[in-house]
Amino acid sequence: MRLVLFLLILGSWCQGLLAQGVVSERGQAAVRVYNENYVRARESAIVTAKKDILTRTMTQFLKPEDVEQLYPVLENRLLNEPDSFIESTRVIEEFADDKAQEFFVVMEARLYRSRIIGGLQQLAIPLQNDLKQQVSIRLHFDDSEWFVKADQEKLLESMLQRRLAPYRILLTEEQENSDPPVFDLRFSKAAEQLLNENFSSATIGIQLLLQHQGQTLGEVYAQRLISNRNAGFVIAVLLDQLMLDWAPLIRDLRQLQRKDDGQLRIEVLNAPSADMEDELFRSVGSQIGWNKPKLHMLTPYSAVYQGRPEQQHSAIFESLQEFQESRFRSRELGRDQATIFWRLDWNESLQSLTKALENPPDWPEMKPIIDWTLPENQRGIFYLPIESSVYAELSNRGSSHWFFLDLPKEVKANWKISWNVLGSTKLQPEIFLLDSKRKRINQQLMMKKKAITINYENMPENGKLFLRISDEIGYIKSSVGGYQSFRYVIRVEKK
Repeated sequence: MRLVLFLLILGSWCQGLLAQGVVSERGQAAVRVYNENYVRARESAIVTAKKDILTRTMTQFLKPEDVEQLYPVLENRLLNEPDSFIESTRVIEEFADDKAQEFFVVMEARLYRSRIIGGLQQLAIPLQNDLKQQVSIRLHFDDSEWFVKADQEKLLESMLQRRLAPYRILLTEEQENSDPPVFDLRFSKAAEQLLNENFSSATIGIQLLLQHQGQTLGEVYAQRLISNRNAGFVIAVLLDQLMLDWAPLIRDLRQLQRKDDGQLRIEVLNAPSADMEDELFRSVGSQIGWNKPKLHMLTPYSAVYQGRPEQQHSAIFESLQEFQESRFRSRELGRDQATIFWRLDWNESLQSLTKALENPPDWPEMKPIIDWTLPENQRGIFYLPIESSVYAELSNRGSSHWFFLDLPKEVKANWKISWNVLGSTKLQPEIFLLDSKRKRINQQLMMKKKAITINYENMPENGKLFLRISDEIGYIKSSVGGYQSFRYVIRVEKK
C-alpha cells in the first residue's frame, strides 16, 4: 500500500508496480509416489509447484538468461522459501497416474511484488528495467602452482564473466585510469593436492578480493569438498559456491564506481502511513529541491528513495541539519562518496480512542458490548486497551490503522487478538503483529483467520507490541466500486 501510493505521487518507478502490489503466476510439478503414499506425494508436489511458480515469476523481473545464470543464488537464497513471497495459492488441477506412479499438480499463486524486489535487491541483482550502468574491472589471476599448471586462465575468466554478467560487471584488460579497481581471485593451498594423480578428495577454498589503490575494500571466501581433479569442474563448482555470498562485494564495487553526480539517497523508516511519507517528502522537497526521486531499495519496513537535488551537497547538509518536524526525528545524517544518508525515526505520539455510544446495527446482540471506536480522524497510533472491544473501519484500499499494545509481562499468560468482520467487502485486509522495533512477529489475512495467539514464551521482553491493519494489496489506480471499505471489531484478552 505504501509503495504503490508513493509511486503514484513520485511517478518514477516501473509501470508494472503501479498496477497492483501482487502478481499472479502458474506452476506445476510431478513427483514420484512411493509405497502408495499419495498424501505425502501430494504435499511434495505442492512444495515443488510453489518453487516452480516463484522461478517463473522471476522472469518478470529478470531476463530469462539471467535467471538461468543466477539459479544457484536464487535457489539458495530465495526459491527454497517460496512461502515467504506467496500471499495465497489455489490448486487448479491434481491427479495421480497409477501406471507411472506419479502425482501431478497444477497451481496458481499470488505473490508479493515488493518482497520479490526486496529479495533481489538484497542480493545486489539489478532488475531488468534498472538503469544501472555497466561497471568495468580488471581481474588478477591466482599464481598458485595448481592453477599455473592447469593453464585454465581463459576458462576461469569466461566462467567468472558469465556469472558476473547479470550484475552488469565486465572483466576487462583496458585501464581507464592509472589505478583501476581489481578483482583478485585466489585458491587455497589445498588446491595443490589436485596435482597428485592419486587424489581422492579435499576441501578446497576460493577467495575473491576487491582491491583499489593498494587497499583491500572487501572480500568473500567459499569452500567445497572436491572429489574430481578436472580443472573445469573444480572452477565451476567453486565459482558457484562463491557467488552465493558475493553480494556485499558487488555493492562495494558499485559504491566505488559511483560518480559524484549530486545524488541524494534517503531512507524512510517505519512510517505509520503513506500519507505521512508523502508529507515528509513534500517538506524535504521544499527545502532542498528534490528532483524526481525514484525508489532505490525496498525492505518490509523501510523505503529508500534516490534522486538529484538542485542544491550543492554542503547546502543540503545544512538544510537537513536544521530540518525540524514534530512527527519525525533524525536518526543519522552522513555522507559516503556521492550519497547522503538521512535515516529518520517517527515520533510515537499515541492517540486515544473514542468511547463508543452504541453498537453498530449489524453487531450481534450476543456479542460483548463495544467499548471504543476509532475516531473519524484515523491518523496516528492508537492505544489498544486490554479486555475491550474496539470498532473501526478502513475507508479504502489506501488507508491503514496502527495500534499500540502494552501487555503486562509479569502476568505469565498467553494472549489472543481476535476480530470479527462486519458486512461485505472487496478488500483483502491483513493484520501485522510487530515488536517495539517494528520487527514482524506474525501476520494473517483477516478474512481467512479470526485470531492471533501470543504465547508467553514468545512475547517481547518489554511486552510492547504494534498492530497494523491494512489492505494487503494497497491503493490501486482506478479501483472503484462498492464495498471498497472494511469494518471490523478487534479485541485483546487472555487466552
